Parts: sequence; structure tokens; C-alpha cells
Amino acid sequence: MADARREDLGRMLRAWRMSRDPGLIPGPAPFRGHRSYLTQLDMALLLGVSERWYRALEKGEDRRYGAEMIAGVVRILGLSPGQAAALYHGTGHRPPRREAAALPSPALLELMHQQRCISFVTGRAWDVLAANAVAARHCPWLVRPGANVMTWAFSPEARYQLRDWERSWAVPLLEQLRLAWQRRPDDRRLDEVVRQVRGMAGVAALWDAPAPAGTPPAGAARPMYFPLVAPVPIEVRVTACAPFEDRSLRWVMVAAVDRAVGFP
Repeated sequence: MADARREDLGRMLRAWRMSRDPGLIPGPAPFRGHRSYLTQLDMALLLGVSERWYRALEKGEDRRYGAEMIAGVVRILGLSPGQAAALYHGTGHRPPRREAAALPSPALLELMHQQRCISFVTGRAWDVLAANAVAARHCPWLVRPGANVMTWAFSPEARYQLRDWERSWAVPLLEQLRLAWQRRPDDRRLDEVVRQVRGMAGVAALWDAPAPAGTPPAGAARPMYFPLVAPVPIEVRVTACAPFEDRSLRWVMVAAVDRAVGFP
């Protein structure tokens, strides 16, 4: 008989399944458009197990569920790190260790702080590792704990600062995110970022739609609003560089196209 702890985990798992949008499942989604949630049979088919075997997991039955199956549940349901850890521990497995992000070298940090424009460094999954004083003043979200460029860029806050949001920012950034996601299928942190971004308002439609014609090429000027710089949006150019010694880092600079416009 399942104990109370396993039964409680099963109830949570059922709630996570019922709240999962089939359209957000990573990879092919054979159930997209049929309903707004996943059934136990859907989960079994996606995991390659019998419906009875998956149902036992939600009932809290004490069976030997493989780590691969649990990893599949985490991926399909887009579970948060805390939810995933509870599921791994509750089924007798140790959660996979997340890779530590590389740290910028002192030389790179010095160069970053010397810039008179917005300058910051991110990791492979766009987590912000460091930012200069100009960035902190004009984009304070960059210095918040856990800041991530992609999850911020698709938030309501970003849509106010990033003008012409869909064409100039959302579509090009989604292309970068999708290409990285395809190139690095084993990057768990990138999977988390993709899950969060795809769950944000309006992103699922952009993700599934073909790229519209007329989107700005890489390095094109884009409008951005900085209330401490000008009363109207200004044109900026975003430049990203990778240190030769560590291509997992991304050094980003956001500068005004008009050289007469300065960041105080």
C-alpha cells in the first residue's frame, strides 16, 4: 500500500499534469489542439510505458520507476527545479546535478566595467553573471538575483522598455533561443529557460508561427526606452562577443546609435 508521502506526491503530480498545456511540450506535440490538458494515457504514450504503469505513479504505488522515466515526466510537464527534485526524491532517485555556470575572468570584468554603455556578461543559457554600473542604472533588472535575459525580454516589463517589441526584439531573440535549444539538447538550464519563455503570454503563438518578413537583421538598430536618457525611445545597437578562451560566456553591449546620446 502506498504511504501518505507517496500518495501526496501522486496528487501533486496529477495537478501538474492537469495544468500542463499540451502545446508547450518540448519536441513534437501529437496532442496539440485536442484539449487544454494531458491525460494519463497521453503521458504513457509520450513516455513509452503502459497507461497502468503511469497511473500507478500518480496513485503513489511503490514501484521501481526508472530514472529515465522520471526525467521524461519532468521534461514533458516542464517541472520547476523544486518540483523535479520532489519527484526524483519521492521515487527513490537523486536529482541530476546542474552544471555550474562559468565565471567571467577578471580581465573581462574590467573591460565590461570600463564601457560607457550598457554592458553585461551572461552564461550559455542567458543567465546574467555580471553587469556594469550603467546597466544597473538604466536596466535595473540586470542586477536582480537570478536575472535572465530571455525570461526578462518576454515579460510585461520588457515590452514597455523594448519598443516595436514583437518585430524588433521578440522574433530575433526567439530565433536565437530556438537555435541554441536545438544545438544543446542536454543543457538542462536552457530547457528551463525555454519552458519559462514558452509559458509567457503571447509567446506560444510566436514560437509556432513562421518568422514574419521584414524582421531586422543581426546588428540592426532597434528602439529602446530609457527615461533617464531621453523622453522618447532611442535607437540602440546590440553587440555580443564571446571570449576566445571561453565561448560559453556572452559579453553584451547596448549602445546608442546616435553618438551624441550618452548614458548618464
